[in-house]
Amino acid sequence: MNLLTTAWIPVRRAAGDTVRIRPSELTDPDIGAQMINAPRADFNGALAQFLIGLLQTTFAPQSESEWERFLGEPPTPEMLERAFEPWTDIFDLDGEGPRFLQDLEPFEQDVAPKPIASLLIDAPGDQTLRNNADHFVKRDTVRVMCFRCAAMALLTLQVNAPSGGKGHRTSIRGGGPLTTLVEPDPEAQTLADTLWTRTWLNVLPSTVRLTGNEKLTERHHIFPWLAETCTTGTTPLDAHPLQIYWAMPRRIRLDFRTARQGDCDICGVCAEVIDHYATKNYGIDYQGGWIHPLSPYAETVDGAKDPAPLHPQPGGIRYRHWLGVLQESSDGKKRIRPAIVVREFHRHKLPSEQFRLWAFGYDMDNMKPRCWYEMVFPLYTVPAEKRPWFAARVEELISAANEAAGATARAIRAAWFRRPADQKGDCRYLGEAFFELTEADFYASVRRLLAVDPGDDTKILHDWHSVLVENALRLFDERTVSDDIAWGDAERIARSRTNLLRQLYSRKLKNLLKLGDRKEKQTV
Repeated sequence: MNLLTTAWIPVRRAAGDTVRIRPSELTDPDIGAQMINAPRADFNGALAQFLIGLLQTTFAPQSESEWERFLGEPPTPEMLERAFEPWTDIFDLDGEGPRFLQDLEPFEQDVAPKPIASLLIDAPGDQTLRNNADHFVKRDTVRVMCFRCAAMALLTLQVNAPSGGKGHRTSIRGGGPLTTLVEPDPEAQTLADTLWTRTWLNVLPSTVRLTGNEKLTERHHIFPWLAETCTTGTTPLDAHPLQIYWAMPRRIRLDFRTARQGDCDICGVCAEVIDHYATKNYGIDYQGGWIHPLSPYAETVDGAKDPAPLHPQPGGIRYRHWLGVLQESSDGKKRIRPAIVVREFHRHKLPSEQFRLWAFGYDMDNMKPRCWYEMVFPLYTVPAEKRPWFAARVEELISAANEAAGATARAIRAAWFRRPADQKGDCRYLGEAFFELTEADFYASVRRLLAVDPGDDTKILHDWHSVLVENALRLFDERTVSDDIAWGDAERIARSRTNLLRQLYSRKLKNLLKLGDRKEKQTV
């Protein structure tokens, strides 16, 4: 099976049905691919990155004007076919030669086989199985995979690889990185909401410099499975920049020797299936400041440490994370920089309608996935001269929301328990509920900021404070008031609510919104 000549990528068409396409059929008008529609959410994210990496490697625009031209006038399938053809042999999934994202050494006959389900990041690990602790994701749910789904699982693991024990390396961005991709808004009038548009918006002109050594031009410096695995540290000096898209931290060999006909446990299709693979430790250890163009990074303002890619955390991806993934933000000590593709988006001369940012990734606890998160954020084009002011105002909205969310969660716990500090348990969900309640109002406030001149924002900030107060009290009342009088301590609840009100109108919260000495202006 070859990943450039086989129809293996599941896509949804405008009519709503799902078909499989070859990469060159990305722009086929008779197919009308609209979005990736894989059997698993993490497969969707990995396949999107596969297509971006493929175009970046084989069809990168030579200039910004060429990028803009292909955005509006996609290349024909024949043009893509010609661009991919010289690279075809590199994308074989099976066979005697090099295999896509698999170790060059055919060690599958020399090491103990692993069940194919272990390719899935959320599959129960060996220790979980030994302890009979697979309560939520059961063993033997996936016994076999078709070649297509095995390719997706392999790709997803290499892209997101968590720590997996001694010598089992994490991905080039660490375990379960946060990925952010630009996509068109479905309501946009100028740009078609197609899979081509969604992909091309994240392909960079070749003039954009990425981390890596451009002098290393041999193919194995881009595609590491073409050479023996380097088991020592691999820095940006040791590989071509494009290896960022094809990083291979895990040493894996899919075992095709026992392939047979059967029903795939992932997609349900009757096809050739496999049930095992082999793996070794000490794969490629990516070190030394790699910057992946599809992820935001945090760095110290003084540059004392290498930038670190962001990862989803418990509670998911909410609007409190929005500013850092949209444009640069800083608290004076740490600076968060958006993904390179997002920074380039702001440079392009694009239509004025709204775009979106698809953010996704695993929240990992070392080798254990806690949750898969994904979120779609509005992505606005902000004039360059307005960005510092805009970022400062949005930072104030978010800081005030964080303060109000924390105060609300503490007040609810104080209403529930006589000694809340002694109570164990994770109550972060209370804060997340607050962010969910205020999300629509947050984006409405952002749109209002975009519509006014710097200095005309006082009413917007006052209104945001009112939103925080209203929703904090609403959440408190929902979680503490019950028809059953015996349920709680009425006096304690009333006292907690009074304390919450005091915090919501405190000077601290108003100072976060810079409202201490500002009088409300009747604008907007």
